[in-house]
Amino acid sequence: MRHVESKIVRVPWVRQLVIDTGRAAHHRHAIHGLFEVDVTSARDALSRQGHAPSFTAFVIHCVARAVAADPGVQAYRDLRGREVVFDQVDIGVPVEVDVEGTPFAFTHVLRDAARRTVDELSRELHQVKTTPGDSPSVRKASWARAYLVLPGFVRVGLLGGLHRWPYRQRALAGTVGVTAVGMFGAGGGWGIGFQLHTLSVVVGGITRRPILFQGRLVEREFLQLTVSVDHDIVDGAPTARFVRRLRELLTAADGIVPDPAKGARAQKVS
Repeated sequence: MRHVESKIVRVPWVRQLVIDTGRAAHHRHAIHGLFEVDVTSARDALSRQGHAPSFTAFVIHCVARAVAADPGVQAYRDLRGREVVFDQVDIGVPVEVDVEGTPFAFTHVLRDAARRTVDELSRELHQVKTTPGDSPSVRKASWARAYLVLPGFVRVGLLGGLHRWPYRQRALAGTVGVTAVGMFGAGGGWGIGFQLHTLSVVVGGITRRPILFQGRLVEREFLQLTVSVDHDIVDGAPTARFVRRLRELLTAADGIVPDPAKGARAQKVS
């Protein structure tokens, strides 16, 4: 038998958290919708700003605004079978931290995201990425090793049942999950993640292609998005309305480009 060069490496202990998460999410009845939206106006507006907020913060802003219009899409069912609907939209986003020399993503929660500006969300994301210890959620990472002492079936049961304790879910992971997938680089593509929230959005890649726009052939930029919902709680019609609102907000560059209608109303009042 021919000798093949290889090496054996130690698997980081935090990898077990990913395995447990996958096992827990396996029991959710998720439906996924893959779509794309024209974000040319938003990208142009961001590029013209001196200290441009991050594109991820802009998407989070739009997701939160779309959820706030119909909070039922972020409802959770408790152990007594009652639905708990939160008015406040708390977005859970993965933030990469260093755990004993190994990069790992822990969840940071952006509180009350629907009432905050794109700049505010962008500054908080930047601060947490720069100094992860400032995040109350990430600081709980020190408990991860103690959690792994528990038997596997207990760990998976706790993760899989977290959504049945809605207030605990909101405190630890937020009410909505948003993940920006970096694996696609400069190209396009969709991603499908673990379903740990009633509503999750995966931000994929951006592609440029020519289309007919206002009667002319022009090149536009399209963002690929994946929207996943727990079908035990949210039906297709509310999901479709959420996607429609999200598409409108992203296309209009909400929070970046001033709304002419709001400006006209303000002048009329004054």
